[in-house]
Amino acid sequence: MLLILSSNSFSQIDTNRICFSYNIAKLIAVDLVKGDSALAELSIAHRMICQLNERSIAQDSLIELYVVKEQNYIDQIDDYKKITFKTNEILTGLEGDVVKLNKKNQQLKNGVKWLSGGLVASILTIIILLPIP
Repeated sequence: MLLILSSNSFSQIDTNRICFSYNIAKLIAVDLVKGDSALAELSIAHRMICQLNERSIAQDSLIELYVVKEQNYIDQIDDYKKITFKTNEILTGLEGDVVKLNKKNQQLKNGVKWLSGGLVASILTIIILLPIP
């Protein structure tokens, strides 16, 4: 039995050496290079996707900012319209008040004219009647 176990037919010779034909070795090398380059491209693609997502988030925040600005502008325009409407309403009321006050002022002027005329007439009557005793 010792003879059988010590023979070369039952033992392993060299496990570090793998024999492939030239064409197969070439295909294996090409496949390994393609795999490495595919991993590199995948890594670059992941980075580009992350950058694209960040850019998309930034653009979304800008869009939200512009939506808020537009709403602010719309609110400002509505406030301006309310202010001009209220201003016109106040001016119309003031114009009506001016017309009423002008009428009253004219009436007062006429009343003062009549009173001054009556006062002058009374003073003249008194002056005329005083010397007659």
